Amino acid sequence: MGLRGTLTRERFGFSVPCDAPLYPAPPYLYEGATMLAFDYLTDPKTAVELLPAVDGLELTDPPHAGLVFARYPKSTLGPYDELVLYLNATFRGKEVRYGAYLYVTTDAAMAAGREMGGFPKKIAVITFEAGATYRATLERPAGQLLASATLTPGESSTPVQKLALEYMTLRVIPSPVRGAPPSLTELVDSTWEMSQATVRPALGTLSLTGVSESDPLQKAPVVELKKYTLLQGALRVDLSDRPTIPLA
Repeated sequence: MGLRGTLTRERFGFSVPCDAPLYPAPPYLYEGATMLAFDYLTDPKTAVELLPAVDGLELTDPPHAGLVFARYPKSTLGPYDELVLYLNATFRGKEVRYGAYLYVTTDAAMAAGREMGGFPKKIAVITFEAGATYRATLERPAGQLLASATLTPGESSTPVQKLALEYMTLRVIPSPVRGAPPSLTELVDSTWEMSQATVRPALGTLSLTGVSESDPLQKAPVVELKKYTLLQGALRVDLSDRPTIPLA
């Protein structure tokens, strides 16, 4: 006679595997975060293809996008590096950053972002070199360059007690039934809040190669770089402090 399992719902961890969770519950805290931030004009004809067709959600005019290379040496999810490519948009009159492509270097960071936040994260190879000039690259797969950047911060810096970065993402949970629509489709509105931050204007370069069909960052091409910034400080990300927006 077989034995019945003993892993009851009361013993489930926050995430799967339920007996050995991959990541804990939010909020997620980061210490010593460093972000290389690039703001640029992009091409609306292709960038609009990345934005969900939702009433009230629109690209800004003129169309701006942003790319951030980030290093997180210590966080609730462990140390990892990240690249974020977002579109500047408005949703019902509020300015947001729509997360179009994200890449990370660990499975916990990828799973937590995808499963809860709808951040379209993939595992990739990210290099991040700090110095008088910061240098960063994104490869996926290894050896195929998708993005590269340099950032040389200026001497001046501005301390900021709090800096809120509002993000919006599309969370889609596919159905296991062949041909069925997604089990869940919703917009997720979240805040990345930096505290005790230092903001330094900079000069730099940014290049998107446009060589990949599976990772088409070139749909938000760099038409004109407008602003370069080095951000350093603590970071708090909470995905549970506001309701999601179901889509029909």
